[in-house]
Amino acid sequence: MANKNLEKWANSYSGCDGGDISSDVWLCGVEWGWNIKDATDEEREKYYKEELPEEIQNGEVKLDTDYDFFTDSICPFNTAFKKVFKELNFPEKLLKLNMSPISFNGDDDTLWTQNLVNATGFETKNDFMSYIMSLNRFTKIRTENKPKLIVCVGVQRKDEFLKTFFGDENLNPTQETIRPADDNGNQDNRYIYHVKHDNTLLVVIPFSTSPKGIQSDYLLKEVAKRISELLKQG
Repeated sequence: MANKNLEKWANSYSGCDGGDISSDVWLCGVEWGWNIKDATDEEREKYYKEELPEEIQNGEVKLDTDYDFFTDSICPFNTAFKKVFKELNFPEKLLKLNMSPISFNGDDDTLWTQNLVNATGFETKNDFMSYIMSLNRFTKIRTENKPKLIVCVGVQRKDEFLKTFFGDENLNPTQETIRPADDNGNQDNRYIYHVKHDNTLLVVIPFSTSPKGIQSDYLLKEVAKRISELLKQG
């Protein structure tokens, strides 16, 4: 392993935006994305080569309690999912996390470069993420703080989200269909997955930008409506 502090760094709030850990609602993405306008490939590689190894060497990353999801207007991801939480009418603040502690320009295994091999000691992104999964990264803070709702974004990673927040519990999420406004066979259905355990409802929803994601305001409202119904079921 490249650094003895890797586990301490990975098991902290590295790669997360932050917010209010006492909030009833948490939002979790796959990984901290790079806005294309914010960085070139060269700048990303410079970060992986110079800054990331230093962050890992420093170990634990503290939670940024000043971060406010609802006033963060930079990230397109936030803009879309603010609409979901607006429909839910709560909360004033939330906690925003990411499953992976490393920023990428997309959920793509080919983005793992030699600089990341050098920084982490793992030859592939798959090997690195398998290690992250073995940590059950946010299970402890979920158990301690007991949020009512965790919304995770990225249905292809639903099993990893379950392990991240519920550890080795053998949970089977329910799949539900969200139908588009045009229900004449001209658009694909969207799917969400949900499970409730230890008084926390975890819902995994599609990205807002993928071809089969929840790109429209209609779909965002339908997802929010279903989450609200699930919460009321107790």
